[in-house]
Amino acid sequence: MNCKVVTYTNPKTLDRLDGLKPYRDVLHVCATKNMREGVYERYQKQQNHPFISAPIVSSIQLIESLLGNWSSSETKLKQYLHLSEIIQNEMVLEENFLSSFRRNQIDVLETIRMMEVAGVTPADLDDDELVLSTKEKVFVTIWKKFEVHPSIKKVRNLLTFGFKKTLANRWNNIIEDMIEHSYDKREVDFHKINHSVGFDTIVLHGFYFMTPEQQRVFLLLKEAGVNIVFLNLYDERYPETFLFIEKFINGRHGWVDRNQWEIEKHLRQVRTLADKFLADFEGERIEGYKNPAHLRVKDFQDFYTFLQDYETNLEKDKDEKKVYKTYLAPNATSLNNRLQEYYPELFKAKRHFLGFPIGQFLYQLHQMWSEEEETLILTENGLFECFASGWLYDKETKKNAREYTKILQDVLPFFQGCVTKDSWDTRVKDLLPIFENVLPVFKQEEDDSFQRRMSSPFAMFSQFATAKEDVLQLVHFMNMIFKIAVDLFGDGKERISLANHFSKLRQLVDASNPYLEQEILKEERDLIDQLKKTLQTTPDIGAFHVGDISTAISLYLSGHLQKDYHEEELIRPFIEIDGEAFKENGITHVTGLDENSLPYSEFKLPWPLSDDVFHDLAKRNIPLSFQVLRNDYVKEITRYLVYNLLQFSERLELSWMVQFEDKKNLDKAVYLSQLNLNPNSEDKDEQDELMDVKLERAITKQELDSFLAYPIDALAEFKFCPRRFYYSYLSGNSETFHSEFVHEFLFGNLLKSVGALLPNLGDEKIKEEVFKLFPYWNEFKLNLITDENLKYRNWAKKHYGGYTPYGQEEEFSDLRKLFLFPALQNSKADEESKAVAAAIGQLYKQPDTILPTLREEFEKQLQEHPVQMEATPSDKCRYCPHNLICPEAFHPVDDAERKRMK
Repeated sequence: MNCKVVTYTNPKTLDRLDGLKPYRDVLHVCATKNMREGVYERYQKQQNHPFISAPIVSSIQLIESLLGNWSSSETKLKQYLHLSEIIQNEMVLEENFLSSFRRNQIDVLETIRMMEVAGVTPADLDDDELVLSTKEKVFVTIWKKFEVHPSIKKVRNLLTFGFKKTLANRWNNIIEDMIEHSYDKREVDFHKINHSVGFDTIVLHGFYFMTPEQQRVFLLLKEAGVNIVFLNLYDERYPETFLFIEKFINGRHGWVDRNQWEIEKHLRQVRTLADKFLADFEGERIEGYKNPAHLRVKDFQDFYTFLQDYETNLEKDKDEKKVYKTYLAPNATSLNNRLQEYYPELFKAKRHFLGFPIGQFLYQLHQMWSEEEETLILTENGLFECFASGWLYDKETKKNAREYTKILQDVLPFFQGCVTKDSWDTRVKDLLPIFENVLPVFKQEEDDSFQRRMSSPFAMFSQFATAKEDVLQLVHFMNMIFKIAVDLFGDGKERISLANHFSKLRQLVDASNPYLEQEILKEERDLIDQLKKTLQTTPDIGAFHVGDISTAISLYLSGHLQKDYHEEELIRPFIEIDGEAFKENGITHVTGLDENSLPYSEFKLPWPLSDDVFHDLAKRNIPLSFQVLRNDYVKEITRYLVYNLLQFSERLELSWMVQFEDKKNLDKAVYLSQLNLNPNSEDKDEQDELMDVKLERAITKQELDSFLAYPIDALAEFKFCPRRFYYSYLSGNSETFHSEFVHEFLFGNLLKSVGALLPNLGDEKIKEEVFKLFPYWNEFKLNLITDENLKYRNWAKKHYGGYTPYGQEEEFSDLRKLFLFPALQNSKADEESKAVAAAIGQLYKQPDTILPTLREEFEKQLQEHPVQMEATPSDKCRYCPHNLICPEAFHPVDDAERKRMK
């Protein structure tokens, strides 16, 4: 018998477990990467005589090493393209099936791959006893065509003949490869472990359940003569919970039954909260149990309050932030997606290209081919990503597009609705004449920034406030993107050789870019070197449709062809909580524990197989049955994880968000209610105390005098909101409006102003001239706004027909106020906004009477808000040019919620 099961009751005392002592010097394989880190940290790291002297690796490293190229992204890329060819060109499918299989193609590939490793073939589904749907029959046909791929034949041969030959010929290489990917060569531990460990015995740690792939591979190792030792947490006091482990590990499945396990007896006398938790499910009542000493419970109001907690647990170390608290969550994927929006630099450790500028650049290029449009397209987001990547470099002007991202943001409103190359080109032809013929009329070279702002009705339109030479450079970068895409994809009519495509990508990556040579980070440089090696290959697998190439490369770059692409996330899946039990001196924070989180729901079955068909297959194939078993015992598995969390965490924090995404008023998870765990964190009081600490500084007379020396428009902005004045004149942020909502007001005010300044010009002529400046709006919208505003041309002349002096000789039209404050005259505004409008009006009418009070207000701002001036948020925020960067700005989307809270 070459299988054994050893159990323990405390992960922190494995060095005292008699059943494990004979296996200290054999390969130690952990179920997850997090468990591998925990076991390594406790029983090997920085120990002169480590308890485990052999390498400690994760299961995915062992399986991928044994299966060779089968698990590589390159193999999956070729398989994906082969599958695309079958679905798109070799099958005659009804439109609904074609779109369904195209949309779920990555799932189809994963299903085939999982089935192949589990030992299932298409022939196993050609059975009269299996009642297949039309979709399932299509799947079987696709699979039959797919199985001619060389990688399928290779993996079938490997798994059919077993691992004896592989272990005999390649074991040393496999061990070195796993060590290289698991250890840092610079650490002392790297040199202390046994690099020549044999394959006679392998310890499998933490496999309380197994996937079909794990079951098949581990059983093949056993059949090749390897002694398998399962090492698992097990507490026989709670059979209703721990029963599920023996459903996976038993004699019928090729292992040993429970009556042959070496089960450690539980010796701890003090009952704990974890004991109370499981005892409830055993029908046992426990009184006088001990709560964890460092248990804290928090109910965050929303993701942003959680983010504040996360930020307080980041500390700067050199140029990078390091996490000293481990975060886990049942909804880890959605939380990581949100976190990456705020801390993209913390996701550098991701193994795929998408986390780096070069990956984003290539990814966006491969998103440009549209199957629906059958042409190249370029979205605003794709344009931004290409600019921000740093990989667009103009050799003639020696400019890099990354320096133009702010200008791009300013100009983009003019390109509203542009997607295809023709639409971008047409809009450019509309824009350039405006910069050549219209805007220069209002500009003089000697004008200072105040004069430019006060003299031009276009100064507050973001798309018209940019220098002409910058717009020309911007257009050139856009053309460069389309030129690169055309070179990669052509017109979409001809099939593309993957080898030629790789060659073109290699030329693109190799192109000289002096800017990046200075700016590029080491991590990205290493990744680029890896990419270049990949692109040096010449995969001889034929030519493919441009859409298939585009989609496949996009998946490749995004990491979705890597099985473990999620392993480096900042918030780890809750299912990996068992790794935390081994760690010391750290804080374990589990968030996302709302009413929808635990217990886990069933894991989805492989697409497109129905429950009935998959269950019938599972009855005939043991590895597949493990997928069914996992769903059958999902509640017990969840209880096992919660027990592990409560019983062994050194310091523990549990939390949930009352509002997350589109869900509101979320209650805590049922398990927290069962244990009567309520919020007890005092962080808020500590933060409030910190917020009350004020910075003191001396205010000089010169500062106050310089404030009053600003033009009256600047003082009016201070009256509008001190924070707006701070952003516009002190922090260096440009002051223009980007939103379409405000542009509609500005457009209306432009019509009124032209009508007021040129009273003899008819409405139709005004429309003809002004409409040319806004080609991105349709005729209906333009006419609707025009009809509403041109009737106020006389009103504008009456109320804004005067002039404001500037300096000794100049004066500027009061019509400029309509652009500085687009909705100042809004009669439907809230009371606070109306009061602000009245105060600004009074300042313009009688400045001398207002300035002394304004001086005092400015002094108060410097004293009480020395870092940045106070924000006075209200409905008027939507008419502020800085509302996107001001954290305290009110946004219309929150109006209903604010009214409800009043």
